[in-house]
Amino acid sequence: MPIAQAADLAAMTDAVLEPYDRDADRAALQSLAVELQTHLSPQAAVETLERFKWVGRFRHDPEAILLEIQGVTHLFEEKQSAAPDPPEHPGRGGELGVLSAAAAILTRQNLRGRFAIADTIGAAWALANHAAAGRNAGGNSMGDKHHFFVAPPGRTTDALQTLPCAGLRLHPDVVATLDRLGVGTIGSLLRLPREGLATRLGPALCQRIAQATGEVEESLVAIAPQCEHHAMLDLEYPTDAMDLLSDRMARLIGRSTKELHHLRRGVLRLQCQLDFTQHPPVVLDTGLFAPTLDQEHLTGLMLGALESVRFGSKVTRMTVGVTQHAPLSSRQKSIFGPDFSSGSNDDWTSQTETARLIDALAGRLGEDAVRGVRVSNDPLPENAIVDYPMTSHRMKAEARKAKQRSRRSQSASKRSARQRAADDSMRWDIAQPSQNTKSKPGFGHGPRTTDLGRRPIELHDQPIAITPLSDSPSGRHEADEPAATLGPGGHFPNRFRIRGRVERVRQHWGPERIETRWWSGPLIRRDYFRIELENGARLWIYYDLGNGTIKQSDTPVDPPNEDEKRWFLHGRFA
Repeated sequence: MPIAQAADLAAMTDAVLEPYDRDADRAALQSLAVELQTHLSPQAAVETLERFKWVGRFRHDPEAILLEIQGVTHLFEEKQSAAPDPPEHPGRGGELGVLSAAAAILTRQNLRGRFAIADTIGAAWALANHAAAGRNAGGNSMGDKHHFFVAPPGRTTDALQTLPCAGLRLHPDVVATLDRLGVGTIGSLLRLPREGLATRLGPALCQRIAQATGEVEESLVAIAPQCEHHAMLDLEYPTDAMDLLSDRMARLIGRSTKELHHLRRGVLRLQCQLDFTQHPPVVLDTGLFAPTLDQEHLTGLMLGALESVRFGSKVTRMTVGVTQHAPLSSRQKSIFGPDFSSGSNDDWTSQTETARLIDALAGRLGEDAVRGVRVSNDPLPENAIVDYPMTSHRMKAEARKAKQRSRRSQSASKRSARQRAADDSMRWDIAQPSQNTKSKPGFGHGPRTTDLGRRPIELHDQPIAITPLSDSPSGRHEADEPAATLGPGGHFPNRFRIRGRVERVRQHWGPERIETRWWSGPLIRRDYFRIELENGARLWIYYDLGNGTIKQSDTPVDPPNEDEKRWFLHGRFA
């Protein structure tokens, strides 16, 4: 209502005026989301907001909670007492049970809610915020407390027809422009050509339409699940005394890890939340390189993280939880003492002293500052070695594996243009050697794994461009040189200009073809050569073949455009 009307109403009654507390509002919404996550679905999230306000928003704060209920509806088939009347579609009892359970949770907290179930996040948000109770397809109301809206499966577009365009979470300027054009509902908006909308009103509008109709997926940023092993303590009085906080933290760590002893599992990631009297909570998160239940070690790590916190106010509550744990590994002690090594094949990562050192350094310097090195499966030499945070490698490895599985499932559905280009270029490259079968000794095959000098000792961070030269005026070698000894698209150069100096090639070996995978990004194709200069230096150079998108005929003829040929120096042998 207007401010003047609200002031008059407050003056006539015994109203209590309280300023709007944004932090408290968000904390209450987060707490409600956690409760819904605990009782309804593990995939729960508080809606994420963009930089600008949406239409109809009075505050730029989240007001909705999102739940992914696919896979859990069968658990609620009997809980339909407070839900709306079942629709005509069979098998919807589980969804109605979810609505009933969610309404009961809000009722216990004296809250009113608008609930919607749809195939997409955008459609559910639009129904919950803009649908008229009792008039939308599948919608119904229950008294004055809650309203329910259910879009039938596969009929998301039909359920959105009569809703206003603001239900697509659009910028206010876009909705104002649509109103001037006479486009008042989502149904009339969907009947317009998508190309014209993107040109006149921007691609964000088309993105929102695609999200609501299910043409593109919208990610759900789920909140972190509650710790299975945790302990909480409300302090008798607010304090910022470090000795008292250290003692209480040590006790909470012991309580939260007590059950892990029976399970023979150790802590891999520990989290501590501090609630203050006047400031937002602070979360301390520390990861470990190897699982452990050493209370002294865990307490030392958390106290090290606690020392970096600046107390703006006093602490009122402390919560410690184990967010990740793993099985403990047992190792028999050597009869010759702890410093005795039983063999050279011992894995150094299992040593307790090394793991504790890594944990201590990561706690002091940060997880990203303490990194390890592993061999990568990337075919590009510059990506053969990758570094990773040593105290969070397990979580990121699992996330990486899940992402790779998702990418493989998506790529298996259809062949992209990049894959077709790679196949075409491969057919052209295989046919090239058939022009002439003669070859010099040591040329025509890449280095084998048994070769001692198959890879250079020194590898440049960035390949260095070099210029090929030739003694003959035409840029070619002698005419009687076998064609199979030619480099890509011509004779192998007998001289190179490297960093301003002209170096003559005494002999060379190669090529060794290295290509990237077509599904991992832009296609990179290179032919690597090992060359020996007259001064005795041995270099590792390559010829850039381009991305292979040039169409080739069945019988290869001329090589690609000369302008695309490029030589680079990539490494140096001893």
